[in-house]
Amino acid sequence: MSVLPVLNTSVAQACCPPISEQPLAPQVAGQFAAVFKALGDPIRLRLLSLIAAADEVCVCDLTDAFDVTPPTISHHLRVLREAGLVDGEKRGTWVYYRAQRENLNLLGALIATGQAGPPGSPGESGVPAQPMNQVPVISSNPDVVRLLGDPLRAQIVRTLAGGPATTSHLVADTGAKQPNVSGHLKLLREAGVVTSESRGRFTHHRLVPGALQGAALHLADLAAQARANDEVVRTS
Repeated sequence: MSVLPVLNTSVAQACCPPISEQPLAPQVAGQFAAVFKALGDPIRLRLLSLIAAADEVCVCDLTDAFDVTPPTISHHLRVLREAGLVDGEKRGTWVYYRAQRENLNLLGALIATGQAGPPGSPGESGVPAQPMNQVPVISSNPDVVRLLGDPLRAQIVRTLAGGPATTSHLVADTGAKQPNVSGHLKLLREAGVVTSESRGRFTHHRLVPGALQGAALHLADLAAQARANDEVVRTS
């Protein structure tokens, strides 16, 4: 699995604007697909949220929070570490984990649509947006993150970020076969990421910004928690 390098804010903004503004380069898309794939597991998402909510967390505390074996937790932590989402430091017999909040910020910025205002501001419908800390935790429904872990589905989403497209357009843009594109579109529709509507003889597929915005807000929330608790050290 590719490791997503820690980037400062200015470099991240210059390198990786939101996918709603500019398509990703193939190499960058491959990097991010690996990271989203790492997040596409409920246990790993919850592990990341527990780590991001504190300055650092001992692996002994993480193991006690799940009904799985310690080796399973170690495996999931290794995946998160290789994806550049957490890092660990061994002290004595225990390893302590800390969130890589720069990369969480980068992920949140990548899938932001730019259509939602700051917490509490009116959304497109005129209804005030939910405060960030009230957005449902994505670990309870990781479909969006899991789906973006597939390179072809990520490419379809990037293409649709530029506007509605037909299946034939997506086939031409991705170079994939029509049955594969149709299968991925079905999964994206079931997850609420894409909607489809008939226009004459053709069906046009449209990206649902809110589906990506929810994931972006959750990742940004994790980064905010990590930043707020940066100096909090557990004593017991």
